Amino acid sequence: MIPIIGPVPDTADEPAPPTAPGGAGRPRGRRHPVRVVLLVLLLLLLAWVVAVAVSGVQAGQALLRVSHAAPALEADLRAERFAEAGPGARRIAEDSATAARSTGQWPWRAAEHVPWVGDQLRAVGGASAAAAVLTAPLPGALAAADDALGDGLVSADQTIDVAAVQQLVPVVTEYARRLPTARAELADAARPRVLGVLQRRLAPISAQLDSVAGPLATAADVAPQLPAMLGAQGPRTYLVAFTNPAEIRPVQGIVGAYAVVRLDAGRIQLVETGSDQDLYGARADPGVLGPEYTALYGDGGPDDDAGIIQNVTVGAQADDAGRLTADLFADAGRARPDAVVFVDPVGLAALLGPDHAPLDLGVLGQVPTAELPDVLMRQAYVRFDGDQDARKLFLTATSAAAFQAVLADGLSTTALQGGRDAVASGHLSVWSADAAAQRALVGAGLAGVLGDPATTRSAHLALTNVAPSKLDYFVQPAVEVDPPCGTGTGTAASALQLTLRSDVPEDIPAYMRNALADTPLGERTAREIVSLWIPPWVGVDGVTVDGAPVGTAVDAERGWRLVRLTVVVPPARDVVVRWNLRGEAGALPRAVTGPATAAAPVVTTGACTP
Repeated sequence: MIPIIGPVPDTADEPAPPTAPGGAGRPRGRRHPVRVVLLVLLLLLLAWVVAVAVSGVQAGQALLRVSHAAPALEADLRAERFAEAGPGARRIAEDSATAARSTGQWPWRAAEHVPWVGDQLRAVGGASAAAAVLTAPLPGALAAADDALGDGLVSADQTIDVAAVQQLVPVVTEYARRLPTARAELADAARPRVLGVLQRRLAPISAQLDSVAGPLATAADVAPQLPAMLGAQGPRTYLVAFTNPAEIRPVQGIVGAYAVVRLDAGRIQLVETGSDQDLYGARADPGVLGPEYTALYGDGGPDDDAGIIQNVTVGAQADDAGRLTADLFADAGRARPDAVVFVDPVGLAALLGPDHAPLDLGVLGQVPTAELPDVLMRQAYVRFDGDQDARKLFLTATSAAAFQAVLADGLSTTALQGGRDAVASGHLSVWSADAAAQRALVGAGLAGVLGDPATTRSAHLALTNVAPSKLDYFVQPAVEVDPPCGTGTGTAASALQLTLRSDVPEDIPAYMRNALADTPLGERTAREIVSLWIPPWVGVDGVTVDGAPVGTAVDAERGWRLVRLTVVVPPARDVVVRWNLRGEAGALPRAVTGPATAAAPVVTTGACTP
């Protein structure tokens, strides 16, 4: 008890305080505790609203500055003006960080839980957080890019700057690490009740991030392996196999020419070029690929041609073709390559890009890159009709010249984009004997493998020319996917349809004709094995050709169900192959890749199958 100090006043004679009407007396000048609490809460609410409003203004102004500066930065990046882009990148990073801080404080986060209003705040907050995640490392990344790429990755003497590549590896991997976070922030912001004005601002950004996610993941998988692949740890030898889809195979086409390229500490050296004729006496051993492969395609024995150069690409996967090609090359008395690159004229044209300067192809003059497929797969046969030795020399020289032009361009944006397109369409693939490099190539989708059927809802189609000719140049495939009507786990039906049409001219060089035919019509009629790979849990109810049921061979390859049949493709007539499939609705194929014909397949989606 606190003691009273001093005299105690006498209050006995003081009047009592007034009494409230109808009740006991209450001291004047005191506030009820409930009122005090309500007042404090009101003040806190006002402070909270003000804090949210201030944060919103700060974030909005910062994001507005970012949106105004972004076009100039994008223009500098596209033009590879990395040094000039640096100041703008720093300002954008600072403004993005300001927006993220403003929308990351507790008043804003608490307001995100308010119905409807919270959806709008979460959208702005998500955009701010995504911008900050992506722009924070941008100034450093641009400085590294300017240092590494300022003078170009490939010098005039055809040497790749390996140190520059090593400098870029952490930039690529860091952005690949950050991108999923940014995409998640934007995805969380895209809620159904977000105002249309916000959705229209956020949707293009989300779409752009989605479009770069795949290529960036590819780059991040491959980038750490690039220095070693470029010879940083010792010389690497690459066998570039130039394939020809005019005589088609599941892996592009028959190997018609080759080049041996050596990379030593980034220095590129073209060691040797040649044609398939140089390798006619050599044999690969298909047995190295195991019993599944030999049961499907042959064991390469004395009476079996599975190991000859014309058949190294008949399997489903480019890694199998790479191992066979390296084995065959060693059997021919040459050094076993460290890696094999398969590329055809369509892939070469994609790597060079449509804006590349025309190539000087000797007797055929200056050839635009877009015309390379026609020159190498048709015009060469016309120009050298009857002189196969001269034609093979021409194809060898021009294929090597085109590939050297690709190397001279270095790791340009055009080459990288063209490479992605060529890989996606089956016209470029790489196999490496180095296990770590091969894992990176597979993970990046560059290895030309079927992959795990459990991770995709795609099927794969391929053609194999079984009557020697170059008629496949004229074949135009059209693929129709008729998906199931449902998407759940119940049993459903679907269908895939392949239409093959060959508008081959009546007058074609002798070497392009069907070598096994004995009639004029037969000489212009292609004969193909049609292969379809589907997940093993997808059943086949039946297969028809032009509406009539046909028998098929059903096998397994690399964990997939393989369905094969043979068709003939006469001139100017549609040949229609249809597979009727059955299985769980959610597991049936919704997309198709292949075949890797010279003419790109036309893919459409039909009506759903009930």
